[in-house]
Amino acid sequence: MSEFAKTILHGYGVDTPEVREFSARICKSSGILKKHLAHGREMYHGDPNMQTYGAPSLDKRLSLFTPEAIKIGALAAERAISDWGGDKSKITHLITYSTSGMTTPALDMQLIKALGLPQTVKHFWVSLMGCHAGVIGLRTASEIAQADATFRVLVVCVEINSAQAQPLNPAHLLDLNNHVVSIIFGDGAAGVVVGTEPAEHETPIFEIDRCHTSYIPDTDFHITARISQSGLVATLNKNVPVVVGQNSGKFVAQLLQGSELKPDSVNWAVHPGGKAVVDAVEKGCGLMPEQLRWTRYVLENYANMSSPTILFVLDKLRDDAQKLPTGSKHLIHPWTVVLGFGPGMTMEGILLKNC
Repeated sequence: MSEFAKTILHGYGVDTPEVREFSARICKSSGILKKHLAHGREMYHGDPNMQTYGAPSLDKRLSLFTPEAIKIGALAAERAISDWGGDKSKITHLITYSTSGMTTPALDMQLIKALGLPQTVKHFWVSLMGCHAGVIGLRTASEIAQADATFRVLVVCVEINSAQAQPLNPAHLLDLNNHVVSIIFGDGAAGVVVGTEPAEHETPIFEIDRCHTSYIPDTDFHITARISQSGLVATLNKNVPVVVGQNSGKFVAQLLQGSELKPDSVNWAVHPGGKAVVDAVEKGCGLMPEQLRWTRYVLENYANMSSPTILFVLDKLRDDAQKLPTGSKHLIHPWTVVLGFGPGMTMEGILLKNC
């Protein structure tokens, strides 16, 4: 990540020792070891507006977003369909989420064509939802699927955050928000198929038992994103981890209310919004560091990708469970708490039963 700091600052044209040291310190404390980007410093070449703070560059950024979003979105969807084990002709609904870009025809329509889905698929495109969109996607798909046992809902979350990386403000080169937003976000895509009453050929991984949502009053401006002439401008208030820590324990207690489950008797899949956020959940919910190992693994190796990140955490949990030798399945609990946070501020939770 320290190499990333050097690369991005060089791209911004502000590679001074003071700024480099400041950015390197943030990289070191981010909890991120590496991340994956569709676009690197080359996207600044030949376009001075991409290097100039506040200069109009929205068109260029959206042109960088669209082809990559379709490409990795289709790959993620194909993998989800393969894991599901069903025929893609049986997909009845498609929901796509992305905060990092938009296009019309939208990503849902583009993926229908790229995947060869039925022309009759009911499709939805949701933009600017934020980091908790992956959890919202699972909840929404579950609610749709419960309406008809034949429904199969494909959810695809795609983010090309690198296309929206903003130059530093020359008047405030050490502004914390500018550096944090550039450093903690990566690119990625993930998909999942949701349905009820699985057929013999289908391979369920988790069962959605219940969902819970709550917004936190007086936190409207803690997490924001707005579309401007220079692209997507995001802000993260320094008190986000504090707010998460103060509210996560109570929220999870509400999610588990009526069950006999306790924080130490479930797996934890938490959106890795950043090291401080993960640490705040650990403290707020009274957890041991080991209980957030899947969350920290994704943060370390993929960073915060926004909407698809929670699906990466669940995939890592599943992968570890499948690798356990016979007789060791007790190391993975039969229940999993899924926790996400996003603008609002809103907390989203799901209780999953492992299949």
